[in-house]
Amino acid sequence: MTERRRRRVGVVVLLAALGALLAPAAIAHESTPVGVQRIEISLGARELVLTITAPPEGGGRMPVVVLPRGDAPPGAVTLAAVPAGGTPTSPVTVPVAPAGQPHQVALDAGTPGVWDVVVADGTQVARIPVTVAAPAPTPGWVWAVRVGAVLGIVALIAALALRHRPRVAVSLGAVAAVGVTVAVTAAVVAPPATSATSAAPAAPMPPAASGGHAGHAGMAMPPADPMLPAMPMTMPAAGAVTVTARTAGPATAGVPLDLALDLTDSSTGAVVDDLAIHDDALVHLAVIGPDGGLAHVHPIRTAPGRYEVRLAPSVGGRYGVFAEMERAGDGGHQVARTAVDVAGPASTAVAAPGPGGRDVAGMRAGVTASEAVAGRPTRVGVTFTENGAPVTDLQGWLGMAGHLVLLGPGAAGVPDPGDPASAFGHVHDMSPAGPAGTYGPEVAFEHTFARAGRHEVWVQVQRDWQVVTVPVTLDVAPETPSP
Repeated sequence: MTERRRRRVGVVVLLAALGALLAPAAIAHESTPVGVQRIEISLGARELVLTITAPPEGGGRMPVVVLPRGDAPPGAVTLAAVPAGGTPTSPVTVPVAPAGQPHQVALDAGTPGVWDVVVADGTQVARIPVTVAAPAPTPGWVWAVRVGAVLGIVALIAALALRHRPRVAVSLGAVAAVGVTVAVTAAVVAPPATSATSAAPAAPMPPAASGGHAGHAGMAMPPADPMLPAMPMTMPAAGAVTVTARTAGPATAGVPLDLALDLTDSSTGAVVDDLAIHDDALVHLAVIGPDGGLAHVHPIRTAPGRYEVRLAPSVGGRYGVFAEMERAGDGGHQVARTAVDVAGPASTAVAAPGPGGRDVAGMRAGVTASEAVAGRPTRVGVTFTENGAPVTDLQGWLGMAGHLVLLGPGAAGVPDPGDPASAFGHVHDMSPAGPAGTYGPEVAFEHTFARAGRHEVWVQVQRDWQVVTVPVTLDVAPETPSP
């Protein structure tokens, strides 16, 4: 090989090496998806379930599936992705009927940072926070592998090209060996690969060892006055959330009521805007009326630390408001309580029946309860039949087979949503779905009642995209001292 040809080969080899070295840098920040989050919101008169696929690291396309459920009126909502607090400029219109019919749109979140998925129905605007991750830097060990490999290949090719010059070829061979050694060593000592994580909520918990039931039990809470800062259900400590309830005007029975909830930290007074999605919602709100009615809704986030929901109070009196939430990090599960007074005729409703059969939503619900004794586990089950046949097409709601909400006795010995002595609880049936992905005919819950006395209990399941509520009155006997 002539000297000129050797130089030409050297240039080609150098260019190839540079290309191999720079190419990895160009894809060093190649993005990967960061996960999917599912969230349910009560937007005006509509219950919507949104499945949001967060864009890849660095930003990009963000698919959103909108699923209407419940008795949502026909119409449409608009969706847009904007930087946190921004105003939508080109929202996308999505139909929201019929219930159970999903509709997918693709939004764009083009840069890293916090974004809002804005959902509006013409009167209310929900803002769902989504974080777009910045591209992660390429780890040092990856660069060591790449540089070592390129150095080894270049040196080896050069050594072969200059093999007629033994000393140079041997030196280049040694360089090639060093490069390969560096690459191999870096690959061997590299940390183990981990799966990409996301800001999405965790999957539903597996069945618990005690029979597949899990839940959140309540406790007595300090007094709360409507329209004044509410005391948290959790013991006073750093990170406990205080809820303040506000209404735009007088609350009157038979008139839709827009309720605003302001969340603050009880220790610092700072606005709380770090809620994590849990059980498919940012806030689970149980509103219990003086007539024994339960509304289990999911307020929309309208601004940092502010949530709103539309209610339909049927009678006058004091309504208990229980907000369940989880703060990101070590905040844990919390329940804060407040109350709202509604003007209008008082309730004439009678207490719900105890265990036994009753008709609800075209089905027969058979309620059973083991001996209810304070301080001991009690099993509450409901078996659904239709025209004498077992109902096996119950749908999962909020990631589980069913919910049990309870309100314990107040100072007068009966459940009172306006009495802070009435303990609140929320229990889940975490049984796995059947082969068809549905549940039934039975949902069952296990709960230990802390106090004796009368309890109001509501069992909730979903069928045909409608939530079915079964009210039950349960008398809990006092614990008998051991002999």
